[in-house]
Amino acid sequence: MTLATSAPPRIVRFTVNGSPLEVTVPGGRRLLDVLREDLRLTGTKEGCGEGECGACSVLLDGQLVNSCLVPVCQVEGRDVRTVEGLGSGDRLDRLQSAFIETGAAQCGFCTPGMLAAGRVFLDSGTPATDAAIREAIAGNLCRCTGYTKIIEAIERAALSPYWEGGSRSFEAPPPAAPVTASPGPAPFGPAAESPRTLDEALHLLGSHPYRPIAGGTDVMVALAAGGEDDGRPLLDLWEIDELRGIRVGPPAAGPDRLADEALVLGALTTYGELRRSPVVAHLPVLAEAASVIGAVQVQNRGTIGGNIANASPAGDLLPVLLATDAIIVLGSVRGERRVPTAEFFTGYRQTARAAQELILRVEISLPAGRRLRFRKIGTRRAQAISKVSVAVSWREEGAGTGLGNGAASGVPVCWRDVRISLGSVAPVPMRARKTETLLEGAAPTRETADRAAATVAAEITPINDVRSSAAYRRAATARVLHRIVRDAGGW
Repeated sequence: MTLATSAPPRIVRFTVNGSPLEVTVPGGRRLLDVLREDLRLTGTKEGCGEGECGACSVLLDGQLVNSCLVPVCQVEGRDVRTVEGLGSGDRLDRLQSAFIETGAAQCGFCTPGMLAAGRVFLDSGTPATDAAIREAIAGNLCRCTGYTKIIEAIERAALSPYWEGGSRSFEAPPPAAPVTASPGPAPFGPAAESPRTLDEALHLLGSHPYRPIAGGTDVMVALAAGGEDDGRPLLDLWEIDELRGIRVGPPAAGPDRLADEALVLGALTTYGELRRSPVVAHLPVLAEAASVIGAVQVQNRGTIGGNIANASPAGDLLPVLLATDAIIVLGSVRGERRVPTAEFFTGYRQTARAAQELILRVEISLPAGRRLRFRKIGTRRAQAISKVSVAVSWREEGAGTGLGNGAASGVPVCWRDVRISLGSVAPVPMRARKTETLLEGAAPTRETADRAAATVAAEITPINDVRSSAAYRRAATARVLHRIVRDAGGW
């Protein structure tokens, strides 16, 4: 699979398996194609081309990524390690040896990606429990269903002193001179510009119809499929530090300044950073939602800004942003403007963002006492597009807060400032306004849960598609909301 367009090339310099090299290719060419076709490093495999199978996994500056989702412009000055570089010459490293000893290498197609995932896991120093290993390789599909042997191999390698303290087992010395690789006369891939500052990016976007790209987990898939290739060059945002960062503090000053302290997330914040950041503990459900988006490879690349801009009704973070009344801050050469999430999604995969604007950051108010719950329903526990996702936010009033059915004083708890946000049940991520009205001021009793479930089932407009039926989506949404109300009531 290759990208559908060709464009003027650029020189990209980076390191592969310890050797510096340069390639002359379009900046939007997939790293996978550069490795396999231009550099003839065919250990890395082409699988799904969508970031689900993990066959193309490589290490990028030590992080596990899907090379099918990385435009080569984003590896400028970076270190890439493929399966060919895990050992030293003809000597296998301990993990590769363990794969052979346990019979973990079967048909071999998934093996390079599994080795890359296993290598990152072992280098992290994480205790090699069964659950931890399964999560580490969740983004790597084994068609021979040989997971038991693969887990055994990683466990065996972890017992070796080779990895004590998480030390790396091999660092190849670079050659004296860089290697130059030139592909054929017309390598495929769109052109790309890689600005280093936000001001530069905004001026480029204001002067030409670029396609912004961050982690590439959606854009590269669309381009590879060919259906959304409109000839626009890519505007690579990955190196713009002004779009990064996670902090708690006041939002930007202005007449619409939020009254509460806010969790401020740069648009380039990745799902992995949301999971790891101690700052996100102020809103732990956000980390919970990020944890169910793809696996490690996707979480290392996908960004909150990309999730918003993609505007899929199945976007996992979007119900959380809706339920917290998040503000999306947009920027252009004319300045910034702030859009409430509830007003941002205007139609199926359509948003209020103008063509000359970028998503800069997200501001989430953190009022005291707000509770928030999130639940996603998918075909499987990992690597699944949501069939239904639900986020519910509320405050509690009344004696015996948290008991729902009433405290010893006889005064029941009631819900205030209720927000119910849903994904995959309408053309856009939506607020269930009728159900919110029903729950406003109500106690989380069994009767309330029954009424809320019936109301939300009637309020949504799901469709039948390849992932689920409309009837299932209605039933699942109702049951999830019923459970959230029931749990809040303590019964």
